[in-house]
Amino acid sequence: MPQRVRAWIRVQELHKHPTVFLPFFLGTAIAWSEAGTIDWLVFTVSIIITYFITNGTFMSNEYFDYETDRINTGRVGGDRVGVTTTGGTRVLVEGLLPRGHVLIASLLFFIAAIPPGVILQFHLNTGRLTIPLVVIGILCGLLYTVPPIKASYRGFGEIFMALGFILPVFAGYYVQHGLSWLPLIVALPWAVDVPAMKIIREFPDYDADLSVNRRNLVIIFGKEKMALIYILLTACTFILFVPLIFIIRGMSVLLLLLPAFFLLRSLIPMINGEWKNKEGLDAICKNGFTGMLFIPLALICIFILRGCRYLF
Repeated sequence: MPQRVRAWIRVQELHKHPTVFLPFFLGTAIAWSEAGTIDWLVFTVSIIITYFITNGTFMSNEYFDYETDRINTGRVGGDRVGVTTTGGTRVLVEGLLPRGHVLIASLLFFIAAIPPGVILQFHLNTGRLTIPLVVIGILCGLLYTVPPIKASYRGFGEIFMALGFILPVFAGYYVQHGLSWLPLIVALPWAVDVPAMKIIREFPDYDADLSVNRRNLVIIFGKEKMALIYILLTACTFILFVPLIFIIRGMSVLLLLLPAFFLLRSLIPMINGEWKNKEGLDAICKNGFTGMLFIPLALICIFILRGCRYLF
């Protein structure tokens, strides 16, 4: 029984939940910086919805990526499972849980996200876009690997990820403060870097994806071309930091140097062609993923500091 419990915890990929929770916190922090108040009940219910959708997404991915994960020997991290590894949790590959049970659990998590969405919109009055945002979040997570769309198998995975990861920023702001372009502008560096990270993490999984006809962008266009795309997208991330300087207008903007440091540690070896060997590619993926996570983390700190003016 303890092993089964550990397997259920592991298949949730809790170590990767920050990739969704941090952008939601960012949207909330932006709303706080604008209004100086947070509705904590709305925040709590929204976090529950985010958790349900995230779990449903990761579990459905685990189920529908089974064949790819089973034959994936080039994954980053080898047999280790962590924040920067690729190729799933290995729970189904190792036979720790029945595949059907994981699929059912993923669907239940998606369904469970709807009632609290109804509570938000109709009881807590968070706005008419609340339920549509919940539904879009569910669809982005569900259709990423689920037939007939299977976006990540048909070259649309990067678009789904960009939408799926910018959505929590907008939603975190919207349920607190209503409609605004501000969270979308602030989230642009994150929205561009997420698909870049998706591309580079497809490199170590190339052979496994090819063998099951998973036609992501790296399979369709090849590693050489997508290495250039990764470089361009990462460079665009740096460029999109510039508008934030004028929005923030304070010394706290220096916190963006933290994600910039790790993104550079990923970008420079990528330019030097170190992605062509496994050790170099592992380092590029790990630094790129770390830099990607630090984008919303740094911005959260910046906008919290910005909102502290309401306390004095």
